Amino acid sequence: MKKHPENTLTKAILHLLIQGDVNAFEMVYKEYSAWVYNFIYSLLHDKLSAEDFTQTVFLKLWECRAFIDTEKHLESYLFTIARHLVYKETESRLMKEFYLKEFPFDNKDDRTEAEIDAGSLHEYIDSLVEQLPPVRRRIYKLSRIEHLSNKEIASCLSISVKTVETQLYRALCFLKKRLSENNTFLLFIMSCDVLNNI
Repeated sequence: MKKHPENTLTKAILHLLIQGDVNAFEMVYKEYSAWVYNFIYSLLHDKLSAEDFTQTVFLKLWECRAFIDTEKHLESYLFTIARHLVYKETESRLMKEFYLKEFPFDNKDDRTEAEIDAGSLHEYIDSLVEQLPPVRRRIYKLSRIEHLSNKEIASCLSISVKTVETQLYRALCFLKKRLSENNTFLLFIMSCDVLNNI
């Protein structure tokens, strides 16, 4: 990100945020919201999406506050969350454009249905993730959504790194198998290499 604010937040405020202090969260939002918005807008060039994703970034920060390391800059957490959201949105748009370009429809209703199918790919992946066993699902989300390392996940859940690696491998095998079996999304999977990015 560019033009970030001066790092005026103290470790004490971050500790309060980790503990769930709403006032501390509001201070963080006031300090960084414009910065996050400008970063997202510079990539998507869409004011409405930038506004929505800015809110999502801070919602996810609040949900994951327990993992904040006060020794690191808060910008790194915000940047990681924002970058992931932009990546997912861009990927979704590219898949939709590809689908509509390769399969144009004269009938408006058919075109609308195609757009819905394209936009629902990530929702389908999310639904598959929810089918994973609880611990495996938690590990997958910490890895792919919260972007924690295997070592950090192991420490957080009090399990071995090997267990984390095994559970991630099994989760990915399940997702790839189910996606490959679904004819609705098979074209997207083959054309956009989704299986290698989930």
